[in-house]
Amino acid sequence: MTSPMKKWSVLMVDDNPAMREAIARSLVRRGCAVTTAPDAAEALALLRRQSFDVVVTDLNMPERGGLWLWRQAVVLRPELRGRFVLIASEPLPEPRSMDLFLQSERFLLKPLSLDALWRLVEEATQGTPQVATGSRAEPRARRTDGVGGAP
Repeated sequence: MTSPMKKWSVLMVDDNPAMREAIARSLVRRGCAVTTAPDAAEALALLRRQSFDVVVTDLNMPERGGLWLWRQAVVLRPELRGRFVLIASEPLPEPRSMDLFLQSERFLLKPLSLDALWRLVEEATQGTPQVATGSRAEPRARRTDGVGGAP
């Protein structure tokens, strides 16, 4: 397993406190500086005040979800395009609503593997947009099914 050459700053957004903290702890153990937010609105407020190398966010949250956050964030901070990892407990929603996201970001299904999440965070810090959406490599998309929960 590779460790980062620098301490990456990660914004972790999830309405489930246990999931949010488990992912945050895993990323901290791998050398990241992690800031957490319980919802998209608070995450956007954090993005207005500071910059992050990567944003890891849940897709389905009350009020506003991860896709809403992504749309707002890339307008506020265009350098974040290609640096989002979207986590969901269900397959991708309506493809038309995800078109722009699918062109530049990453997607991971729950239950997730923290190792799979780490690989996507590493990719995001390298600025290589790659979406995790299919079980086999596709021209611009690939799916990462996370199984298990090993740290």
